[in-house]
This record gives sequence, C-alpha cells and structure tokens, in this order.
Amino acid sequence: NSEWKVREDSPRIGSRESRRAVTSFQDVEIHDARPLVDAGTVDLDTSGFTLTKNDSSVGNFRNNDEVTETYYPEMMALIRRVTGAKHAFVLHHLVRTETPTSFNDGYARFVHCDYNIKRIYQMSEDLLKKNKVRAQENWSYVWCNTWQPFDNVVENNPLALMDWESLPFDDVIDYYYTGNGGDNLVAAPIYNPAHKLYYFPSMSTNEVIVTKQLDSRPGHSVYCPHTSFDDQTAVDGSLPRRSIETRLLAVFENG
Repeated sequence: NSEWKVREDSPRIGSRESRRAVTSFQDVEIHDARPLVDAGTVDLDTSGFTLTKNDSSVGNFRNNDEVTETYYPEMMALIRRVTGAKHAFVLHHLVRTETPTSFNDGYARFVHCDYNIKRIYQMSEDLLKKNKVRAQENWSYVWCNTWQPFDNVVENNPLALMDWESLPFDDVIDYYYTGNGGDNLVAAPIYNPAHKLYYFPSMSTNEVIVTKQLDSRPGHSVYCPHTSFDDQTAVDGSLPRRSIETRLLAVFENG
C-alpha cells in the first residue's frame, strides 16, 4: 500500500493474513519478455533479469541431498557463465508446488524483493565465512536468484518480474519478512502505475530465469521485485506450477 511510503514504521509479512493486511490488489499489464531478451533490450544488469537454459541432471527436485550435490554446482556454474563472476556460492534453495507445507514455500502473492541493499556486505561476508573464504578488499558482490520449473511446462502461476529501469529507487521501502521464523529486513516496491512488469510464457523445464536481488557495483540494476500471478490466459485444468529457486552470491574481482 502507498501509505507505507510516508509511515515511520515498516510492514511485517509472515502469513496470508498479514500479507493481505498491508498490500492491495492492482490490475496491471504483464508483458512477454521473450522478444526483448532475444533482442538484447532486456538484460540482467539493466532490467534486473534474463532468461537462460540449464539441462539439469537432477532426477528428483524434492530430494534435498540430490539438489545440494547436483543442482547447486549446476547453478554456481550457470551464474558464473551468465554474470562473468569469478566465484559463486549458493545460500539455499526453495521448492514451490501446488501443495505448500507453509506460507514460506507457497506461491508468493505480492511483489517483493528477497533482500535489502542495506544488508549486502554483512550477508556476503557471512556466506563467505560459511564457505571458509576470506573476503578481499577488491571484491564486489551481487546476489542473484535462479528460478527453474520442473516436471512440466509452466501453464499457470508464472513469475512476474519488475523492470529495474521502471522502478524509482524511492518507490522501494523496507519491510520485515517473518514467514521463516525470523524477523528479516528485506525490501518491496509500493505501487506505481509507471512500473513495467514482464514474464516468460510457457517456460519449459530446461529454462531458467536469473534475477538480480542485490548489487554493490554502481551503475547496475539493484533489485528485481517479483511475484507469482494467475495467468488469465491459462485454460481450465492447466497443470500446477512446480519450480525450484536458488539464492546465490556472485563475487567479482575489481581491477
């Protein structure tokens, strides 16, 4: 809701009820991003998202051990390839299906960012320390998400992506996400009719969306706010969306 832009406190979202209490529904047009990515007019460092491919060797995306052992290396290699980063590290992953076990792993129903730029250095140093890597003074940090469907083509509940170039920075507010048992400072945009949203229709299981969540480098996209949505073109009986997302740190060496 736009009221949060002028309020001194910050909203808290951790359940369906709290999400409904602090957000509002808006009718917006969501454009097909495929031709724009193909033309090079939308990319990760300007708009905050792109589309690539990954023929995964994972047989069961619900098996955490298999995902950790097989999918994590695939995604780290993909992020290094797409971004040109020197190093990549996975923080964690989430699987979302039509049968969520909690608010945290259900389809997201509000436009949000996953992190807050105020936390980029602390988050980066914490993950590097977890991987027994010492941060260097000439390193820059970029946090990315990957989003890949599995089992079937996406026929409903696709991912909508907000173009960073249409998002004034002062439209982004702080909020606290409490749905995973914590009280985590993250960010979200308030509604502005000038925002532009995109999606990739009928994503196949070997396609991967890469989104920018944080970037410490000047002159690059910082956020890609996103949400799932009900596709009005979906036919009755469309298959449920099943997807896996990973959250990663990409490290760049400067100079």
